[in-house]
Amino acid sequence: MKEFIELTEEFAKRIYDLENQRKKVAEFLRQLNSSSTLVLDNEIIEEKIFFPIQSVNLDQLKIAGVDGGLVKRSFHGIDLMLLRAVGVVFNYDKNKLQEVDYYPEAMPAPSPHIVFDPFSELEFEINSNLERQISEVTTATETIEKFEPDVLFLNGSVIPHYVWAIERNSLVYVAYKRMIEAYTKLFETVKKKKTILAGAIEDSRGTRFCEIINAKISPNLKLVENDLKLLLNRTKDSNLLTYALKLGERSFVFPYSSSPKEHPILKEFSEYQIFSFYVKTAEFDRPIRIDFLGDKGIAEVANKLSSVLLALSGHSGYGVPSVIIEADQRARLSENDLDMFYFDLINKAGNLPGLFERRRDQRPF
Repeated sequence: MKEFIELTEEFAKRIYDLENQRKKVAEFLRQLNSSSTLVLDNEIIEEKIFFPIQSVNLDQLKIAGVDGGLVKRSFHGIDLMLLRAVGVVFNYDKNKLQEVDYYPEAMPAPSPHIVFDPFSELEFEINSNLERQISEVTTATETIEKFEPDVLFLNGSVIPHYVWAIERNSLVYVAYKRMIEAYTKLFETVKKKKTILAGAIEDSRGTRFCEIINAKISPNLKLVENDLKLLLNRTKDSNLLTYALKLGERSFVFPYSSSPKEHPILKEFSEYQIFSFYVKTAEFDRPIRIDFLGDKGIAEVANKLSSVLLALSGHSGYGVPSVIIEADQRARLSENDLDMFYFDLINKAGNLPGLFERRRDQRPF
């Protein structure tokens, strides 16, 4: 027990010291932002590190959000999934929310799926994630086609996430290709409409901002912190920007990847440009990362998105826009929903071996 307490104290001190170092780097970046401009290149596409933003007047705007829900469970011979995706459209008039539209409806029935393929546990996880994203992206495409909002926010990135390039001989390859096709159709639909497509990542683990600071800015400066590069290599963007960004500010825009043609996912979308930035929309919350399709501009689109996000984020302790919160609440599924699906199958098919629960879920002790 003594060793446990000593280790905990040591870890706490290390965390405290690291956070202090990040705070110093953030202060340095703010000083640099006010005293100089950046040299532009293929990754530094704006002259400042941070930009102030103003909340936009939402009059006559349509702002949409899309999110999906998933519950799943493995049984002895099959796997079960329930999926639901919902599009929410906030219609504003005189800067006030006047009407809310839902697609396909306010509380659609979940879509049941039975997986007969002999997936491993990892393959089942990947396949479930692919199917969820297909459902969300398809709903986003159809929401744009029906309502043509000014902005549509996905809950998550605008490119496939939590996946990687999948081998052609994999059992999940067919679902992977369907997902790529669904995203491509979404991008093509956006290009034909006035809609700006963006994704809000509430818990980003991205490091691109820190990588760019490390590679493009720090080598040209005489810093008092000799271990700055090491610190930036060990820091997530949002952790650093929690100290650096003030309420009503965004970071510079940067390309999602430094090598999109070599990126395992972006290489599937070589015709499209994806950009990112961070914005602080709530006083007592961390910044959120925004990814967006660059078909309608870069800096001007980042400014518009930031202003809309600031107007939609009304909680001082939670910076996620209200339209995504509403979509999340509508799409969310519970284990009880899956239980109802399972017991309905038992009633109709009988208690067959393929529907037996796994032993780990049946332990009598």
